[in-house]
Amino acid sequence: MAKLTLDGVEIEVQDGAPLVEVIKNQGTFISNLCYIDGLPPYAGCRTCLVEIEGARGLQLACTSRVADGMEVRTSTGQVLDARQAVLSIINANHSDRCLTCHRRVHCQPGDICLRDDTVTHRCLTCAKNYRCELQTTNEMLQMANYEPWLGEERTYYESEAPEADRANPFLEFDPQMCIICTRCVRACDEIRHTGAITLAGRGGETRIAFGAGGPIHDSNCDFCGACIDVCPTATLLEKPNKWIAKSEEWVSTTCTECSLGCTLSMGVRNGKVVMVKPDRLNPVSNDQICVRGRFHYDAIKIRDRLTRHLIRDGGTLGNTTYEVAIAAASDRLANVVKQHGPQSVGFLVAPWATNEEAFLVQRIARGLIGTETVDSTANPVAQAVSTALTNAFGTDALPADLEKLATAKTMVVLADDLESSHNVVALRVKDAVVYNGARLIVISSRYGEVCDFIAPPPAGSIMPSPQKVHSAAPTGVWLRPAPGGELATAVALAGLLDSNAGTADAAGIEMAQLEEAAAIIKGTGEGHLAVVFAPSAGSSLLAGAGAAAAANIAIAAKGAAASESLYVMPTEANVNGIRDMGIVPGAGAAGLRNLKGLVVVGDNPMMQSQDRDAVEAMLKDLDTLVVIDSLRTDTAKLADVVFADLTGYGKDGTTTGADRRIGRMTRAEAATGDQRDAIVVLNDLATSLATNLGKSFLTPGIDAESIMIEIAGMVSGYEAATYDQLESGRTRALPGTTASKADLQAIALPEVPSTNGRLLLTTSRTLYTSRDGSAIHSEEADKLHREEFLEMNPSDAAALGIGQNRPVVLTNGSHELLVSAALTDAVAAGSVYLPLYYDGGVVNRLLPADGSAVTVAVRPA
Repeated sequence: MAKLTLDGVEIEVQDGAPLVEVIKNQGTFISNLCYIDGLPPYAGCRTCLVEIEGARGLQLACTSRVADGMEVRTSTGQVLDARQAVLSIINANHSDRCLTCHRRVHCQPGDICLRDDTVTHRCLTCAKNYRCELQTTNEMLQMANYEPWLGEERTYYESEAPEADRANPFLEFDPQMCIICTRCVRACDEIRHTGAITLAGRGGETRIAFGAGGPIHDSNCDFCGACIDVCPTATLLEKPNKWIAKSEEWVSTTCTECSLGCTLSMGVRNGKVVMVKPDRLNPVSNDQICVRGRFHYDAIKIRDRLTRHLIRDGGTLGNTTYEVAIAAASDRLANVVKQHGPQSVGFLVAPWATNEEAFLVQRIARGLIGTETVDSTANPVAQAVSTALTNAFGTDALPADLEKLATAKTMVVLADDLESSHNVVALRVKDAVVYNGARLIVISSRYGEVCDFIAPPPAGSIMPSPQKVHSAAPTGVWLRPAPGGELATAVALAGLLDSNAGTADAAGIEMAQLEEAAAIIKGTGEGHLAVVFAPSAGSSLLAGAGAAAAANIAIAAKGAAASESLYVMPTEANVNGIRDMGIVPGAGAAGLRNLKGLVVVGDNPMMQSQDRDAVEAMLKDLDTLVVIDSLRTDTAKLADVVFADLTGYGKDGTTTGADRRIGRMTRAEAATGDQRDAIVVLNDLATSLATNLGKSFLTPGIDAESIMIEIAGMVSGYEAATYDQLESGRTRALPGTTASKADLQAIALPEVPSTNGRLLLTTSRTLYTSRDGSAIHSEEADKLHREEFLEMNPSDAAALGIGQNRPVVLTNGSHELLVSAALTDAVAAGSVYLPLYYDGGVVNRLLPADGSAVTVAVRPA
């Protein structure tokens, strides 16, 4: 520690800390238009000048490091004069008339500026007005009427800037607003490891550009929005709701787009979310989120959501009152129980529902109705994974902490495409390679961005950071087997680490590659090994075997400590949580196909379940189907009674992420129309059902907070999860039982069917398609329209006479789908790939419920 005198006040801070960060952390204003906390200084804007006792002249706070005995002054007249002079140069190539006008605060957006009528860009007509860092800096440095060029001929810009790119659905890019601070370039390169934004041109012609200088859409940008967060002006701006994004309040909540559970800060205006930013509460996601977390709140407009409750009358679903809907649902379910018994009624809970909703459902099911048929569409995969983990470790609640992922020395990624399914987890994998020199092994026949981090980094990478660890040798190996051979490859790798793990023929993989991967893992030594397994939702059979293989790799490498090295990423946001709450079919469950009545809480089996035709037949055969949802999904269309639920961001509650971090969801959006919280609906339905069945029922709580109090007293691992003590994103739901063993398992490899001129069908979650949008078959479910194709290897397409973007028919023999083909080397020859959420999960029409592999025939349409 070091003692520092800051503006006359002595403080104690970390020795060697960046001075600019220390000054800001003490609550003292200092302009720093080009600095990004945590990254090496760029020292381009020069606005963070300070006086340091004993130093010659003024110093940059961003390049200065704290030393014991240092005396710093930030607000002297000399400092202010110097900062103003520097800022005036920055303003000279920006629309600055409002920034330096003393009457700006008196203007209205519709006024005409008589002082300079050639100015078309003004603060009051800018979407970032009053949330612009450059604007704030001008005000804090008292730049009103500071015009060193007074009396000179001066145009709006010294050089013509490129036209703004406003065609993208997620972000806008206006080079005319740019001050060349390069924050976006460095954030994209050094934080996101993407490099989609570059510095183009030289000297006075230097500018920011995406990719090769064309539209944003044509670059490799993945729309995470990190550039927007660091941009000090309106150069980079979120497009949705940009004119109303000046929020009235900010609400912290948890993302439900994947099982990481990133914490979000939601800007709210008039009861609706108008902007989303990262919230640093979850230390794994910290200040980063992905395109789904940032922009998919806007995937569904309110006009497309349910705002009234529905009841079926004469074959047609029509609007009804809440009271009538409760009475009808209660009467119909009670009649089913009386006629067919309690086990004839089942409950299906969405794997992204809150813990509180799930706990309430299972209490109603078991405590009131007396049924053990309590399930979720995610449970077949989750149960298979749980069984494999329990066989290996004695528990499926593993202690592996995702915070340690970025510190790993060696990583093994067993996933279809981790970048798409769990984007920020993939980011932490990249962090480990780039900043920690980690060695990376990827097992996948399908290309994903993490594969790019196996080769050495290219020479002359954009804005290289001295903190990066660049290895001269390849950083790992991509084990790319023949389609369907991932599992055999994982088994073979584990066998090289420990012969007791078994052997397998890894088709398409040379033994030298396997031996290289095994040597890398053995070289981990005492360092941290991270085995990341992300099962696909398309096959419970492959998920269970894959979990066992991943466990074998960890155990063969780390022995008794293996449970701390295995990271399992569930298919949906709250798979762990709802299972903890009891959403697991009881041992005596009759199964959904034998039900007469079903209550679906947020789930959508018509989209999420394989063998969709059989699911549809089962739903249509029910005596009563009750759905609680915010959308008119394909499942809701078949219901007898539909309750209009709140949106996901209109709920209070919690979710439990991949490494069992409990994330707090706080209500950000107000109800629209007659929407009711699912907890309210379930409580009212239970009260009415109890009367109809002649039973008494004590609800665990009338709201989410009350239910969590009961959860904390009953569910192991949730003792510290009451809202008054929960640290969102930091509290972990780890039960008292820890891994009691580390046993290798014999793995029966599922059969990979012979193609015989057909192609293996693969699927998984993709990055850009909105689950909600897909559930209602919205044409804007994928706003970028990048994931609306059947992906094929060019060699297969050429053999079949199929061209790029041409319509094709694929069939499994009993069903046909008409789609467009996208030719890409990302898909291995011998296979095709159709995104899991394309067109409401239409791929599930072709996939069998038992999880076995499927081949399809593809022909030009």
